[in-house]
Amino acid sequence: MSIFKPDPQIPPRVLATDLDGTFIPLPGNADNLAALETFRHARASLEFGLVFATGRHFESVLEALRQYALPEPDWIVCDVGTSIHHRQAESFVLFEPFETHLAKNTRGGDRTAVEALLADLDGLALQSPERQQRFKISYVSSAAAAESLAALANQRLEQARLPYACLASLDPFHGKGLLDVLPAGASKAAALIWLATHADFTPDEVVFAGDSDNDFAALTCGFRAIVVANARGDLAGEARCELARRGLEHRLFQATLSATSGVLEGCRRFGLLPA
Repeated sequence: MSIFKPDPQIPPRVLATDLDGTFIPLPGNADNLAALETFRHARASLEFGLVFATGRHFESVLEALRQYALPEPDWIVCDVGTSIHHRQAESFVLFEPFETHLAKNTRGGDRTAVEALLADLDGLALQSPERQQRFKISYVSSAAAAESLAALANQRLEQARLPYACLASLDPFHGKGLLDVLPAGASKAAALIWLATHADFTPDEVVFAGDSDNDFAALTCGFRAIVVANARGDLAGEARCELARRGLEHRLFQATLSATSGVLEGCRRFGLLPA
């Protein structure tokens, strides 16, 4: 698990946020839309740095930028922490040093070996081609079978000594299981901590916001962290317990508001934006 020891004396300067269910307004929620407008104004005034950290693939992030008129981020960490894009002028470019980093971690392994290893698992199907990436092999299953299939996949990966791990989550919009096979140790947290050694900010300056299981590592790695009110089940409680083991439970804020409004509430709580 990627963790770091935070320095509480360093003030926050960068928001790193999940998109769906977190930074993107919920349908018909006027308060979320007002909160997003506050973020737009703050970004226009260069009041804070912005990183999107999402399970979406890159093209889907660009679609969300247009669809919801989101403020443009400085960095996009997508594909559950397996690709990074950097804003340069009016476009985003793939950040090649991170590709090199993941290639080294996977010992140059090819995704075809993973696909072949898992091809005969009943109930597991590859997602559409646009959801596949060099370092992310994405599957879909029934919601009920997701956890057991992930366990079987991890057992096979370990036996084959492939440097990958399978993570399961639920699609709240379609009621399906989503399984991503990623380089071992890869996560939004790992990507963000790595990025902070190559960008113009440090891990201590990050406020992270999320709502689902694939945000757990980033919520508990040491960042100042926000769990929005519409988060999955007892995600906040589980994250707080994990942080309490390291005496860092004060780094977590459980918002009373949902999605965009909860992110804004947390940013004000931590002093990233004025109250």
